Amino acid sequence: MKTYQHFIAGEWSEPSERCYIETVNPATDEVWAQIARGTPADADVAVRAAHGAVTTGAWAASTPGQRAKTLAELADLLEARWPELVEAEIRDNGKRIAEVNGQFAGLHAWYRHFAAEALNISAEHLETGFPGVENTLHYEPFGVVAAITPWNSPLMIAAWKLGPALAAGNAVVIKPSEMASASTLEFAALAGDVLPAGVVNVITGYGHEVGEALVRHALVGKVTFTGSDRGGVKVAEAAASGIKPVTLELGGKAPQVVFADADLDNAANGILSGIFLSNGQTCVAGARLIVEREVHDELAGKLKDRAQGLTAGDPLDPATEIAPLANKPHLDKVISSIEKARAEGAKCICGGERLRPPGCSDGYFVSPAIFSGVTQEMELWREEIFGPVLAITAFDDEDEAVRLANDTDYGLAAGIWTSDEARGARLAAQIAAGTVYINHYRNVAAGSPIGGYKRSGYGRELGPDAVKDFLQVKSVWKGTAPMPDPFPQHAG
Repeated sequence: MKTYQHFIAGEWSEPSERCYIETVNPATDEVWAQIARGTPADADVAVRAAHGAVTTGAWAASTPGQRAKTLAELADLLEARWPELVEAEIRDNGKRIAEVNGQFAGLHAWYRHFAAEALNISAEHLETGFPGVENTLHYEPFGVVAAITPWNSPLMIAAWKLGPALAAGNAVVIKPSEMASASTLEFAALAGDVLPAGVVNVITGYGHEVGEALVRHALVGKVTFTGSDRGGVKVAEAAASGIKPVTLELGGKAPQVVFADADLDNAANGILSGIFLSNGQTCVAGARLIVEREVHDELAGKLKDRAQGLTAGDPLDPATEIAPLANKPHLDKVISSIEKARAEGAKCICGGERLRPPGCSDGYFVSPAIFSGVTQEMELWREEIFGPVLAITAFDDEDEAVRLANDTDYGLAAGIWTSDEARGARLAAQIAAGTVYINHYRNVAAGSPIGGYKRSGYGRELGPDAVKDFLQVKSVWKGTAPMPDPFPQHAG
């Protein structure tokens, strides 16, 4: 069994109370590692290490060009050595190796993008209309950034935070989910080969014990959090005590709206990708299928046939199509939601059962579930399940489709499937979501922002302003001519 300590100031650091948390392989229900159980004292050590890096260390005096060079070196390192990180993430959260390989093979690209973005940081001159003065905007780092990441895609989401934060000149303390910390720790140790000590630190443990202390720390200048809306509320409240800016990327209950004129095979591909490719364990999961009534049965049949043909198995096997859910508490939550949907009268047309594939009979597997006849009062319609569960309802006209799509407390993503280009644009403008896909679903790019409306959070990650989100703005006025006497009547 592997034991992971905190990673602080470029070194492994034993937790102050010498306590550890067991981490379980979701494919086998077996303990495979243990991680440090952090405390407020550990958070303090990590933050002070980061603060030292941005006040007295080499990072403190680094130029955008120097930071760009360092990030490019990190990208080179990841491009060459990403396979070393794969197994730790799979053993932690059970994600399929095909998906993890795809994510990790591209990890370097996030850092390479932000290396280039670092070169764009410069002062900006403004025209104010006042004669005899110049006004310049300067961009300065916050100093220490606290980054809290979830268990579903720890290293990819960490890259979305680390890349722009480091490009901006900050140092970062990452608190990964206690359910999946190993890959982040492995990454930090690897990145330590090129990053100055203290620039990236990782502390692990429970949110209420170490996460809150990190967010409340007086030396933390900015917080970025990805997780549930309930977790986001706690983070926002803790940060508010110190008047700290926060970026929150939270939950979702994304609608997929399908019109009768859509290419149904293409739509089926997008719907399956949106809800079953990652077992529904993604914030943009297209969990609500809103389909025009005349093609409801045809599309539901296509989805049922495809879902029933998927193979469950060891997530380390490239042939596996259904991996386990990430942890036991989440399995219990998903099973409970499926049972509640049945009790409330939704019709399960396939799946929703525990699976026990050969070699992984104790793993946390659930067959992809599709429910039809879902009404707006049902928990299945309203609550984020974050699992492989699709809720289908029918609509009769465009206005009803929009109303159903917006009938949610969330607004992270949405999908629209139609051959009518004008209709697609019309709905994209009317649906309250931070990202809208038309005849496509689930892509993400460093240059395109991610974030939500309503309970899906505030602020944006990635996109053209990603680096500026980790910079403070200072306006500097400089006189280029003598100031006029404000009281000329008293002159002389």
